[in-house]
Order: sequence, then structure tokens, then C-alpha cells
Amino acid sequence: MPRHVLIVDDSTSMRHLLAETCLRLGDVEVTEAADGLDALKRLATSRFDLIFIDVNMPLLDGLKLIRRVRSSPEHRHARLCVCTTEGDTEDQARQLGADYFLRKPVLRRDVERVLREVFPDAPQGVPS
Repeated sequence: MPRHVLIVDDSTSMRHLLAETCLRLGDVEVTEAADGLDALKRLATSRFDLIFIDVNMPLLDGLKLIRRVRSSPEHRHARLCVCTTEGDTEDQARQLGADYFLRKPVLRRDVERVLREVFPDAPQGVPS
């Protein structure tokens, strides 16, 4: 059964890095959103196991998106990983319901660690 990951970031290169790392896991479907409003559209039609969220985005920022995801019964189960340059938002993100916090520039090994924790039964596993 495929794992569903949503990547929400206004940076194309950041979305690419995260998507590439997720796809290395095997049996993963990745959906990308360029901002919080785009993410809400994706969340309206699909369920995700893991959502990577940038904090600084146009239209709807990551903290507001976390609040919306955590208040939705359909998405409450999703694991949330915040990826941001703003280290001072970690406490607030965690209080709102973020499970993981990665400071940019994000290292591939940190993303892999999150993937191993969220998907411990992955058939191929993420390379260490």
C-alpha cells in the first residue's frame, strides 16, 4: 500500500529535494503544493500520511496550515514536519501540532531520519 506524502513549500528546489528523498523510500506517492492554499486544495481531495510544511509562504503560511490540518478530523492522523529557516518558530509549530522540525538548509539525512520514523515498516527502507 503506497505511502502518501504532501510537500508544501514555495521553493521549487526544496520541493524537489524532499520529493526525491521520499521517492527513494519506494512505494511512496508524492504530491506537491506551492503554498498553503494550494495545500488546502490537495487536502480536500486526498489523505496524506506525512506532510512537509514550510513556514514562510505566500497566501497562507505554514503555521496557519498546521492549525487547519490539526483541526480537521480527516487529517488529524497525518504526521507533520516543519522545514524552515525560522528557528524561533519551533515552539509555536510544536504547540500547534507539528511532529518534527527541520531547520533549513535541510540535510537529506535529516529528511531520511523523519521518513524512517514515520514509515518504519517501509519495504526497502531509507538508506542511512
